[in-house]
Amino acid sequence: MTHVVPAVLAMEVSQRTGGVALRCPDGSIMVERLTSSTRRGDALMPAVESLLKEANVSPASLSGVGVSSGPGGFTGLRIGIAAAKMLGWALEIPVVSVPTALIAAEADTVAQPVFAVALAGKDDTCWLSLVEGEPGHRSLLDGPDGGRLVEADAFHAAVAGATCLLADEHLPDAMAGHALPCRPPDFDPRSLLEITERFLAEGNVVDPLELLPIYPRDPEAVRLWDAREQ
Repeated sequence: MTHVVPAVLAMEVSQRTGGVALRCPDGSIMVERLTSSTRRGDALMPAVESLLKEANVSPASLSGVGVSSGPGGFTGLRIGIAAAKMLGWALEIPVVSVPTALIAAEADTVAQPVFAVALAGKDDTCWLSLVEGEPGHRSLLDGPDGGRLVEADAFHAAVAGATCLLADEHLPDAMAGHALPCRPPDFDPRSLLEITERFLAEGNVVDPLELLPIYPRDPEAVRLWDAREQ
């Protein structure tokens, strides 16, 4: 008798690279990677539909959906969060929100006691998260959002307990000079899928009405709007 695995969907569109992953009923994982040129608002749902069709999985048979909650690009986060809300409401399935730093650490296959993950670098600040644990069991150390906004003069002290830094090219120059081995993060939708399944098993889900992105600072569009209104 064939063992049927619950079908689960995961969407990582918070960054310039990411994609969509699907756990198929036969236990396999299908992935469609998206890049900066293919993660527009009109690309996410076609990628989801393509995976479901190729796997012969109907939307109604999905048992859960996971989405990266950031921090990340303003537009990508809005698209991903809106899509997760829509699927959760329409299909009446549980929704999982996963901070992007946890995805980056989970995608890194090198064992480390503590990862420091620097995201959303701008001016002399970044969103810094600490992640501990072995692959498949990694967890965030700092609060429900998994991180905090750190200024350059506090960066070295904030990463003192880490053994590896995951940071992209936007890490402020003022934060250079650390002694940690540094690698670029991979925002792998497969890793998001595996975290989503773990969170679903733990009952770590969110009401779609309360699903919100993590913005370390006011988005530029909001800042410009407020300035114009004032």
